[in-house]
Amino acid sequence: MSYVQYLPPELLSYVLELACLADALSQTRTAAILGGVSKLWRQIIHSTPVIWTSFHVSKGGSPESLEAPLMRSGGMPFDVHVLDEETKVKAAREQLNALAEHSFRWRNVEISHPEAFTLLGKAVPLLLPKLRSLAVKATSRRLSRAIIDLYFLPDYPTAPDIPLRWNNRMYPSLRCLDLCDIELKPQEAEDFFGFLEAHSTLEELALRNVWESGPYIPSRSVMLPHLKELQLGGIPSSEILRWINAPNLEHLVVEKSSQLRYWAPVDIKSNYATATNVTLIRFSMAPDALLNILHAVPLASEVKLVSKDLRSRYSFCTESILIEHKLPLLASLHIQGVASLPQLKAVVEAHKETLTEVKVHCLDLGLPEESFLKDYSERDEALAWLKVQASFKFDIDHSLEAFGGRYRSHKGQISREKM
Repeated sequence: MSYVQYLPPELLSYVLELACLADALSQTRTAAILGGVSKLWRQIIHSTPVIWTSFHVSKGGSPESLEAPLMRSGGMPFDVHVLDEETKVKAAREQLNALAEHSFRWRNVEISHPEAFTLLGKAVPLLLPKLRSLAVKATSRRLSRAIIDLYFLPDYPTAPDIPLRWNNRMYPSLRCLDLCDIELKPQEAEDFFGFLEAHSTLEELALRNVWESGPYIPSRSVMLPHLKELQLGGIPSSEILRWINAPNLEHLVVEKSSQLRYWAPVDIKSNYATATNVTLIRFSMAPDALLNILHAVPLASEVKLVSKDLRSRYSFCTESILIEHKLPLLASLHIQGVASLPQLKAVVEAHKETLTEVKVHCLDLGLPEESFLKDYSERDEALAWLKVQASFKFDIDHSLEAFGGRYRSHKGQISREKM
């Protein structure tokens, strides 16, 4: 400690600042602990505004506990986090209302709470001039083990009858919007479209499980010229893909709802034509849907295809679609849920001129007892060929079942435990 006391105040302030900012979730707590080391450290920490620019709404917090940190922040923009699921709605709203008095300083807002819909509707100010990022996620309530064993169902919150007033929200500096399990009601869909149009400077947009089973289908799309990353999760209709037109998109993630059985082809060639990094989830058993989207991303160089339901491997179409539709710039391919190594070999041969990396999780590695391959030598030859290719990096592993285990395999001498 004696050596530290001789550090110049500017250098000591910088060191303490780095220590407090190392973990944003416990920034204020770290500041309080370090402030108790000595009077000098406490004076420096209290006089360094940047240390007091992250506020966490918590179960034990109160509006009064925010007064001193707000004063020490010196008028700097700050972040607001509501991550403690044990916090009651009333307590959370009281703390957010106290912070709302300084709404012109809100920079990033992150809400992950069972009552996130209510907090967004009633506690997040309508005007936040410096807001850069808004992430709101409705989480399920934590249940006791006894209740889980009895009902085996999570307590997902239902959207209350509270208007989110998208048409009245003004966040002129907004660059990132992430909504998860925040239901977009049909009567508010047009307001939400207006909100997106008014915030056309968005660079990242994630809409995950925000639609009802029968979503409102708009008659128009929203142009977002600055959008670089788009994530659409749990889409219940192919028409959702028409919502956003992103002429400069780079990264596209689309997850199909497990309830979506029929895919109506949509013309989205101009919506995502510039995307180079594409991730598609739950499309392995939907050939029309997979082909529809692949046609819309001709510049895709990194493609990841993820299968969450691996039980019906006989109907997998990923490899056959990639053989039928060649992506001229494909360099990196990652497939989770490969049902046939010979077909994978055909995919690689079709894209061999551009591929530099292939990563697969294969169902057939452990010789499933009901494998459709009658001659395992064909599979082994394909695997050997893939491994010796020098033009691309090849990585292969087992696909895992829903509970994290490997699929059933023969216990004889031909069983593969490691490949």
